[in-house]
Amino acid sequence: MAAPLRLITIGFSHYCEKARWALDRAELDYVELDHVPVLHVAANLSAGARRTVPALVTPRGVLCESSDIVRFADEQLPAARKLFPDEPEARAEVERLVARFDKLLGPATRRMVYSLMFPDPGKTRDLITSTGPAWERRLGRLLAAPLQALMRRALKLYPEPVARSQALLDVIFGEVAQTLADGRRYLLGDRFTAADLTFAALAAPALMVPQYGYPLAEPMLTPALVAWVEGMRTTAAGQFALRLYADERPPVRAQGRSDMSAKTG
Repeated sequence: MAAPLRLITIGFSHYCEKARWALDRAELDYVELDHVPVLHVAANLSAGARRTVPALVTPRGVLCESSDIVRFADEQLPAARKLFPDEPEARAEVERLVARFDKLLGPATRRMVYSLMFPDPGKTRDLITSTGPAWERRLGRLLAAPLQALMRRALKLYPEPVARSQALLDVIFGEVAQTLADGRRYLLGDRFTAADLTFAALAAPALMVPQYGYPLAEPMLTPALVAWVEGMRTTAAGQFALRLYADERPPVRAQGRSDMSAKTG
């Protein structure tokens, strides 16, 4: 009997949500092993993955990019439901959009959310220890200050990079709104593709989507973040992502991940 798929994550990570959504859409059974940020590295290395998440351990080896995990899940679907169309021109456009969102949208969203959380060390501590096994959450709370210092430097949570990230989000949200202005239902027309899934998942932390695969309680968030999210939700692109989650996000199938009821303990 083949070993089950193992998805190594930081539970609330939007790149991990992208991978999780694809696995759920393909109705694949998998075990999710979620971790506290930074503390996840040991689990990655022991599985033969790189330092970043998500990482999917499969019978064929370890996949270390969210888009590779989406492609792996997509192989299990019939042609009519595939996220990557067979038609060369449509496939090329999906690949272009996925690469653009991966490279630009994901980092910009992450930097903005953290920049609005980090002024409150207590709430930031609660956020970064909202994922992972109980012993990691306890250790994360003890090491909250150095962990936050490491993350601040790694994510460049300084005024100029943060301002550039907001400007980039405005550009990408504007591009998506312009694409949808002709009344199409999805980015490529009438078909849900990996471009739509990637946009929605990587924009989700800016929208605090109710159907997100690893939800966070609003009291854990800073007022500044909540106010920013409310503004992003009013945009046409924000409304599009919210609709995609409502219409296209299947129930989470993950087994084995940390007890959500104890995630701030």
